[in-house]
Amino acid sequence: MDNTYQGSPQQPNGVRRQAMERKPVGRSNRFGSRVCSIVALATMLVGTAVAPSPTQAATSWTAYTFVPSEAVGSAQSMKQIIEAIENETNGELKIKLHLGGSLPIKATNITQALGDGIIHFGDDGFFMGNVPIAGLLRLPLLLNTRTEYEKAERVLRPYVEKAFDDQGIVVLGHYLFPLQVGFSTKELTTLADFEGQKMRVSSPEQAAFVERFGGVPITLGTSEVSPALQRGTIDGVFTASAGGGKIWGDMLKYNYRLGVNYFNVVYAANKEAFEALSPTAQNKVKEVVARLAPSTTELMDGQEDETTSKLREGGMVVTQPTPDELLAAIEKVKPYWDEWAADRGPEAVEALARIRETLGR
Repeated sequence: MDNTYQGSPQQPNGVRRQAMERKPVGRSNRFGSRVCSIVALATMLVGTAVAPSPTQAATSWTAYTFVPSEAVGSAQSMKQIIEAIENETNGELKIKLHLGGSLPIKATNITQALGDGIIHFGDDGFFMGNVPIAGLLRLPLLLNTRTEYEKAERVLRPYVEKAFDDQGIVVLGHYLFPLQVGFSTKELTTLADFEGQKMRVSSPEQAAFVERFGGVPITLGTSEVSPALQRGTIDGVFTASAGGGKIWGDMLKYNYRLGVNYFNVVYAANKEAFEALSPTAQNKVKEVVARLAPSTTELMDGQEDETTSKLREGGMVVTQPTPDELLAAIEKVKPYWDEWAADRGPEAVEALARIRETLGR
């Protein structure tokens, strides 16, 4: 039996089933194997999300990050946030962190695992399948500076928080990886070089960019990239130097620094587990994440140029796009922005229009 957590199906009314509270008795054969997988995973996780009692001094949560290595700044920040939460709640909340790949949960299923209570706290960057409207912030070449991103994020925040809330998840904060750029084992120094290359992407929006320049997009979670590069399943990846560049840099030879989009990540908690905390602990958790989340963005931003320089010194061919290449790329993908919104319905059309008005485009 495959123990990888695949997420649970939706109820007809859109409310997610609470996997840890369901009994498998009476379930149809169609969902039997999935229930076994969820129960097996829930059993192996020692964390429980119950409020402290006189006989149990602390609540224990399981936390998960899609990042597979502590070399990446976001994993370091996650540890810092967890330590601060434990300290500032005076031990009322204990959190055990698991790195990406250490639990049988795919990066693309973290949203579902949070909603189902399989994990209680996490950073989630692969939520597009569950929160499609958030893809607006990843439209290729729509947001090209941190200032533009921050303006757009403020507009979209209520839409995104509501979408997560509908799935039983509380968004506590967010952080940002630097602009995602192309890295490859094959020559990649111009837009034309994407032709025919198998590029790992992290969202449908990145995939659309690759397709428009003749490449083949392949979606993989972070922990799956290294073996895919070793086997030749993919030729390259979109990532930041401060992110995947730190993990896979020694397997890649070229870096074309056209910033396709930002990779935004939410810090989130299972809503039921969060609301079971005392009001004081809830406030402390919110305060800690609000205070420390921006430092995650700044940490990785500060590491981007330094890591890129080290990769160049190690022999990587690093190429900056010309202004003409950037303009040509924007013109090529611009029609996709409206296509994307139209495919996702009136709410997405409205949100895109508001963001374009805010940005003056």
